[in-house]
Amino acid sequence: MKKVNKLIKIKKSTLLFFCQLVSILMVTGSFSTSSSAQDTSFIPKHSAIFFPYPMYKEKWRSSIGFTLMTTPEDITEEVRLRIPCGDYRLLRRINNHFILDSRLWFQVLQNHISTGIRYSKPLSNSLYFSAGDDIGFWFGFLKLGGFNSKASGWVNYSNVSLGYKTKKDLLITFKAQVSVNLHYQSVNGEDKFSSDKRYYNGETFTLALEQPFYNKKHLTLAFSAINNYFYWQTWALFYKTNRKVFYPQITVGFIL
Repeated sequence: MKKVNKLIKIKKSTLLFFCQLVSILMVTGSFSTSSSAQDTSFIPKHSAIFFPYPMYKEKWRSSIGFTLMTTPEDITEEVRLRIPCGDYRLLRRINNHFILDSRLWFQVLQNHISTGIRYSKPLSNSLYFSAGDDIGFWFGFLKLGGFNSKASGWVNYSNVSLGYKTKKDLLITFKAQVSVNLHYQSVNGEDKFSSDKRYYNGETFTLALEQPFYNKKHLTLAFSAINNYFYWQTWALFYKTNRKVFYPQITVGFIL
């Protein structure tokens, strides 16, 4: 009898949860529909990658460029990395406000790919807002001193952006991002290390400028301040430090 009553309680709680979920989805759907109806007349000034524009008409948008990051001398000593890293961005419209945001950093010996969902919405005629969450996977390999070293890992990124559209053709975006390390593994000769311990990795603040460049093409110029315990491009030097390390980074992209 107790088992029957317990089963009935479980079914009731499951039904209640399902009804609440349906109600939330209905409210969200009606809100999205009304929001879309209010701002579908919005016309973007020009194509952008960082700027939190909704994509009302385009289905795809992409850019190709590079990033340049410098490692701090007090951490890496005589080893200073200044190798450019290729940067490819791809945006896919889901609906009037949601975008699938994917990014590929490629550097041959070390690479990073991420994808996630971004929600964008105009706040006024000049201000625009977006929030998103991405999952990233990186991997690298390096033969050094007779050892075949390789490593890989998973990282989660959450971010918000605020964009300002000037009266001219300049788009200004401030983006704040936090990251959480999910998994790390490395192999160096016969030595193997793997960790599934999740930890807060740090913050990245980016100021991006986007404007027309040439022949209906558009240029992105971004400055990032990366403040992390671990940064994937430095895996060959160390796994993580006991303090956050500052990495300045410049991004140049040509919107296709």
